[in-house]
Amino acid sequence: MAALVTISTPGMSTEGYDRIAGEATPSLKEAVGFRFHVAYPSGDSMVVMEIWDSAEQHMQWFEKFVLPHFPPGVEASHEVIELHNVLTP
Repeated sequence: MAALVTISTPGMSTEGYDRIAGEATPSLKEAVGFRFHVAYPSGDSMVVMEIWDSAEQHMQWFEKFVLPHFPPGVEASHEVIELHNVLTP
């Protein structure tokens, strides 16, 4: 089932996000199940919201291509919401 994944990273700066995104974006564009990505700063955190065909696909990609690039002391929390419908253009 499609999933909306929200990732919060307290202590992550926009510069830190940009560095990781620069390294991870090519693999994200090719990731099986990936549909949509947005990111925005919120207080001292960066928040990323993505739509995937399944939360498992997201976690497999995240653990392989994103997590190894996290700065020391920064951790991510994930919230997963199963979606009833996803419309695309």
